[in-house]
Amino acid sequence: MIKHRPIILSSMTLYWVLSGCSLQSARTVAAPEPQPEILIQTPAKPFPTETLYSLLTAEIAGSRAQYDLALSNYVQQARETRDPQIAERATMIARYLGNNAVALEMAQIWVKSAPHSKDALANVSMAYMQAGQMHEAFEFSRRLMAEGGEPLFQNIAANAASLGDAARAMLLNDFATQLQSHPEDEQLMVGTGILLQQQGKYDEAMNLTHQALKVHPRSIPAAILEANLLHQLKRDQEALAKMDSLLEFYPDNTSLRQQYARILAHHDMELAQEQFTILTRQLPGNGDMLLSLGIIALERKDIEAARNAFEELLDRDLHTSTAHYYLARMAEARNDLSEAILHYLRVESGNDFLPATISLLDIFVRQEDFLSAQQHMNRLRLRFPEQSEALYVLHGQTLVKHNYLFEADAVFSEGLTSFATSTRLLFARAMLSNQRKRIAAAERDLRQILKQQPDNIAALNSLGYILADRTQRFAEARELLEKAIRLKPDDAAIMDSMGWLLYRTGQYPEALTYLRNAYAVEPNAEIGAHLGEILWVLGDKDEARRIWQESIELAPKDPALLETLNRLKVDL
Repeated sequence: MIKHRPIILSSMTLYWVLSGCSLQSARTVAAPEPQPEILIQTPAKPFPTETLYSLLTAEIAGSRAQYDLALSNYVQQARETRDPQIAERATMIARYLGNNAVALEMAQIWVKSAPHSKDALANVSMAYMQAGQMHEAFEFSRRLMAEGGEPLFQNIAANAASLGDAARAMLLNDFATQLQSHPEDEQLMVGTGILLQQQGKYDEAMNLTHQALKVHPRSIPAAILEANLLHQLKRDQEALAKMDSLLEFYPDNTSLRQQYARILAHHDMELAQEQFTILTRQLPGNGDMLLSLGIIALERKDIEAARNAFEELLDRDLHTSTAHYYLARMAEARNDLSEAILHYLRVESGNDFLPATISLLDIFVRQEDFLSAQQHMNRLRLRFPEQSEALYVLHGQTLVKHNYLFEADAVFSEGLTSFATSTRLLFARAMLSNQRKRIAAAERDLRQILKQQPDNIAALNSLGYILADRTQRFAEARELLEKAIRLKPDDAAIMDSMGWLLYRTGQYPEALTYLRNAYAVEPNAEIGAHLGEILWVLGDKDEARRIWQESIELAPKDPALLETLNRLKVDL
């Protein structure tokens, strides 16, 4: 792994800047983190005064943690002078700041000025890899290998997972060509295996992995790849046995132990927790290990271990949002809603933000604290204005879930004052109006959607079903549903609606066909309620009971199913 050089202003640096001398680093790409020794050389061509003072300004800025200014000056001078040492310095600062685009540009200048430098070749290969340009990254790693340096083949292959099939195939060809010249190179063998794995060619990858292990029997990367392949081939017990054996010889190899723990998590959570506990001791302060330990402990209901892991993440300021999310869930599970609210409120944007928002909103609504719910959603809309429409929908649907229908209508209507043409809000309010038996209001909103989007399938189906179920306007319903079926003929909900319309108009055989097809595609409780009813009316009561029993098991509280059974006075 290439490491950045800290920006430290030293007396030697000042001497170099003021005298126009150049810096030469004795380090290689795999060198440790500390500042390398600085050797002073007489430059082939002294720098102009403007360059010297620009570099001096950059170093002073770096010593004061003004890294953007330092980078700006170094970039400018690297572009003007094409000096390899200045380009090197600019590359390292850009990498330290995470500015990958500038790091790539500076590394390109560096390697053009010093084409045989192992450091330059390694850095430009890394920069291309971070830019997703794997073919170019490979080419510079190939040159690095030719210069006797340590190439990045394995890293390049591991980062190729996001490539398209054509780009990965080209990269695989690069690896295969290089492997012909270096048939026993560990990185090339493992890297090629990784690419074959990404292509889904598991058997080919496994064959190459076995060759690698034959040539390099103690290769940990090859052993990890073999375990991954065995896992993907659903041969986990073999993978676990091999990794358990290897860990006896290499107990301190954390990469090996991590893979072992991850596969164990699919089979033995207790042993997986033991391994992640070991990893948190071997890698103190590693947030990923602490998080994995916490999640597995929580899954096992080892509440104390889970809480300790998540609280340590907070203490170390690592994965804080995720830690707050899980601590909130734990507090909610023990009905400590005040603590749950405090933790949910501290979940920032990311993967846990939406579920945290849903849970927090759910708590407020369950407590009938509508004011807090409203205030929280208002704050979120100010913070994430691009999500305002979706937040109105989420707020209203949460109220509907808990049967606060009047409040939900107010939220949807408020949202429509800001997003008058929102089909999501119009549809949500229409479904709520139908639930409240306000058929005219539901029709008005659905007609508005169809005015904007004549082929909106959800609106066509919903309006067709409402007219078929709650009115006698069967011709209009048929027109809407026939259009919906033309647009999406295999949709279970549309087939159910058409079947219900046919049932309502007395066309029982045709209705039965539609409803059987709908239930075969999607056996949900509402379709089951309809299918059961027509079977009941046709006299096939045993079959009706069987369908209803299946539906009850799927959704015991489904309102359509319960209404049907109550209306027909059926006791299952």
